[in-house]
Amino acid sequence: MIQIMVRKKTSHLLSLLDYAHTRIELKKKLNKVSTAELYQVAVNHFLKFTGNAGFCMEELNRTQISDFAAYLQCKGLAMNTINSYQSSLRAIYNAACYDGLLRPKEHPFQGLKLKRESTVKRAVPVTLIRKLTSFKTDGSHSQELAVDLCLFSFLACGMPFVDMAYLTAGNIRNGELVYNRRKTGAQIRMEITTGMWQLIRKYAPADGEREFLFPILPSGSPTHSQYKHCLALHNKELKEIGDKLCIPVHFTSYVIRHSWASAALQSGVSVAVISQGLGHSSEKTTRYYLSELDVSELTKANRIISGSINCLFSGG
Repeated sequence: MIQIMVRKKTSHLLSLLDYAHTRIELKKKLNKVSTAELYQVAVNHFLKFTGNAGFCMEELNRTQISDFAAYLQCKGLAMNTINSYQSSLRAIYNAACYDGLLRPKEHPFQGLKLKRESTVKRAVPVTLIRKLTSFKTDGSHSQELAVDLCLFSFLACGMPFVDMAYLTAGNIRNGELVYNRRKTGAQIRMEITTGMWQLIRKYAPADGEREFLFPILPSGSPTHSQYKHCLALHNKELKEIGDKLCIPVHFTSYVIRHSWASAALQSGVSVAVISQGLGHSSEKTTRYYLSELDVSELTKANRIISGSINCLFSGG
């Protein structure tokens, strides 16, 4: 178990900056680097809002939380981003309470409801995914790899880029691909299809050449910064590919994942199975994930059900 000592200031008040730092360092040690980065950005925004780098957590109240949200809105941030920052602050505050460092008479986040906004649909139809198989690259290895990783992701139930990047030969067991999601820890097992085998063999490393199946990360222990750099380069290639194929959304690695989920839903696959394929920690997460994808199917169903009534309004 990892233990981190938290030191209070001599005034016996708990510095938000100091305590947040301990939580951020803990998340990094637990390989939750993205969460650590989110905590850091949230705290930076909040301290800038208060204008007080020495802000103490005992001073936090509901009015400040509400005003902080309004401050972020004025800066033009999206509601989902604002929710993420508020949620991060709440997580830090709750951790301090659990550690026995805070004993508030009234919890400043009590009653806070974070309602996510529906984002712009990011899925594309399978017909566009098929076009990738015959896409003429610019001849560069990086663009060819980007196309192949997109196809592998789709074939592997929308596997995230981060999980593809860390695949090794050890994840191949008796004709199955077995791996744990780096984000949730959920184990996923799936049959390796013909297309997946073809792509694996295409990039299979020679003995001792590299650690990972795909030539994305350097061998050894890649840093989070190295991973983010690889992801940025991958998405840069995808943007060019998306422009050439006239894909109607900003084409990123996330679009492939969303597209697999959308295709599965439209094919009648249950939410439970889609959740398993995506490696979500709960079906609730999957239902939110799919909520924007249901719209087109709901529209078609509603046209059938209410068509005769609509005709009455149009004089049909």
